[in-house]
Amino acid sequence: MSMPYWEYFLAIEQDLEKCTRYVQFDVRNYKAYSLEFARIIVASGAECDTVMKSLCNSIDDSEDPDSIGWYFPIVSSAYPRFTEYEINIPRYGLSFMPWKGWSPTDSPDWWKSAYNKIKHERDQHFESANLENAILATAALLSTLLYYYVQLRSKEEESKWTTFIDIDYLQSPRLLSPKHYDRLWQGADILWDYDILR
Repeated sequence: MSMPYWEYFLAIEQDLEKCTRYVQFDVRNYKAYSLEFARIIVASGAECDTVMKSLCNSIDDSEDPDSIGWYFPIVSSAYPRFTEYEINIPRYGLSFMPWKGWSPTDSPDWWKSAYNKIKHERDQHFESANLENAILATAALLSTLLYYYVQLRSKEEESKWTTFIDIDYLQSPRLLSPKHYDRLWQGADILWDYDILR
């Protein structure tokens, strides 16, 4: 299966991981803000927007959604538990539900108070470019990608019950990890199987 968008996600995640050298990933540092966090939030948010549009088109190609409010009914119709999906940072014992709070009338906090504010009013909201929002934006991108790949695979296999995707160990994320995952041995390769919530 082709995996569009994956290399770009890995580059963003690598940038986030580099920040661990300078800021301890700990709840006490969630409000630490920086130019690098701003860049990560904007890159992750823009890519989330792109991947979310592709996910929606894959679910229902009769629609042409172009905003986060329009994405919600399409995604939730196929994946009602999308907003419950957890992403962890195991080495720091942190866990996030990056799409928590998303509804037909509201966006997740990181989207409205960080991504949009930094993108449009950075001079007034630079403090929103903080560690917590950088993690949430990157985690949101990972969870959206996993659902997108499951959707693509389901269409390829003509089975709406496919919930796993395989990612070569060498191409797996180094910092972020879905809460529900298993590692499987297959021949000489280690594959990561990511499971999603339906």
